[in-house]
Amino acid sequence: MTLVRICRQVTDTRLAPRHLRIRHRREETPAEMTSFFGCDVEFGAASDEIIFPAPVASLPIVGSDNYLNDMLLRYAEEALADRPQERASIRSAVERVLPQLLPHAKASASNVAQKLAFSRRTLSRKLHDEGVAFAEILDETRAALASVILPSAICRSPK
Repeated sequence: MTLVRICRQVTDTRLAPRHLRIRHRREETPAEMTSFFGCDVEFGAASDEIIFPAPVASLPIVGSDNYLNDMLLRYAEEALADRPQERASIRSAVERVLPQLLPHAKASASNVAQKLAFSRRTLSRKLHDEGVAFAEILDETRAALASVILPSAICRSPK
């Protein structure tokens, strides 16, 4: 319930899961649960799962925190500054654009291609010519950011 409530809060919508499965066994679903979730609840499942409809992933997050966004962008730039830069390659152009899009969950091949004034297909073809895939660059960028940002965030957390 808490997770669904948080999702509803950050999107300012009445999100309803498509499926909800809970490991806990129960004979029947309380009416309050069906009313709250807006879908049937399956008890005795193999694992706990909340599955939202695909369009939920594109809902904007309301009440963004500009200070946090600026701080995350600064950390991302610092984390990636030490990485070797390949000059004049599409890969390096993608690596420069990704940190701007990641904090906003917009780091897709289509959005990167648009920022670089390419079609998605052209971006894919140019990256293929360089022997790399977009997903590989995205994974490496996320890993590089996580290796720097997460340890520093843990060290800076208030006691």
